[in-house]
Amino acid sequence: MTLRLIQAGVGGMGRAWWKNAILNNTAGVELVAIADPAAGPRDECGDAFGLAGDRRFADLAEALDAVDADAVLTVTPPAVHLPHAEIVFSRGLHLLTEKPIGNSLDEAKRMVALADAAGRQLVVAQNYRYSAAAQTLIRMAREKPLGEIGHAHIDFYIPGDFRGSFRQTMPYPLLIDMAIHHIDLVRAVLGRDIAKVTAHTFRPGWSWYDHHPGLHMMMQLDGGTPVSYSGDWSARGRSTGWNGAWRLQCENGSIELLHDGKIQTTTSTFWGNDAVTVDVPPDGTPLTGQSALLHRFAAAVADNAPAETSGRDNLKSFAAVQAGVLSAEQGRTVAVAELLE
Repeated sequence: MTLRLIQAGVGGMGRAWWKNAILNNTAGVELVAIADPAAGPRDECGDAFGLAGDRRFADLAEALDAVDADAVLTVTPPAVHLPHAEIVFSRGLHLLTEKPIGNSLDEAKRMVALADAAGRQLVVAQNYRYSAAAQTLIRMAREKPLGEIGHAHIDFYIPGDFRGSFRQTMPYPLLIDMAIHHIDLVRAVLGRDIAKVTAHTFRPGWSWYDHHPGLHMMMQLDGGTPVSYSGDWSARGRSTGWNGAWRLQCENGSIELLHDGKIQTTTSTFWGNDAVTVDVPPDGTPLTGQSALLHRFAAAVADNAPAETSGRDNLKSFAAVQAGVLSAEQGRTVAVAELLE
């Protein structure tokens, strides 16, 4: 079965999608049309795929009116996701959407309800789950080579230059647009949902963002495990990887994903004088990132079974983000469950 796909938004991150995951994909996906209000990205993408002029549109609705398709990939600002979901599901198509799933939790819930009512797949692009490093951490957290995991910490420091884009002006750009990846990874790696969030956001004086690109956050997982997060999307200097730098503290040592993407285990007794550090080769994965997501989306459509990062599952990650926003605004700890009710 070939999945006939329309991509909405083909510049910026959209370009990464069609160039890295769709152009040479093996998922049985055919790009049948594109939609983008900007002519430049439309021409670049259309030329790369040899799409005729009547397969290049400024608006998704126009594309759906003119071209037969099975699914839509929307790589657009969060405020566009619900309108796209409304039109896609009203026409009986499946939807793969970039993160964050929606512009608000209410919009995200509405998107899930629309998918359920239409009996169609809604999958969210949480591609960070499918890096080799993340897959290795997930496996190790299950196998527990150093015993039980008692707590965890994540650092994220990258000077993201999004001047002139929606990320420059959006509220809480790190928490909403980027930390959603790491919060979703917390659930994937540790295998538990986030129960409570306490967050403090800030804007350094040198920041080029209009709002707060800095974040300190404490999360408590179901069962009580604490996870701390520290980040700044305007931090010059040594950068972490995009997955962040992780420390999983276990009863017999630590598992670390380092700034350069390497994974190490370290064991020691008291004072750490006898520490032994071992490099852990990343697990071999045939597909990573967006390519893995595209395959899983196509498989969910073919099998009529929810993908791992379905919209309904992603509500739990997005609700934790929104709990962080509420915590930062109100200065209190927020239970994620109160937002999911």
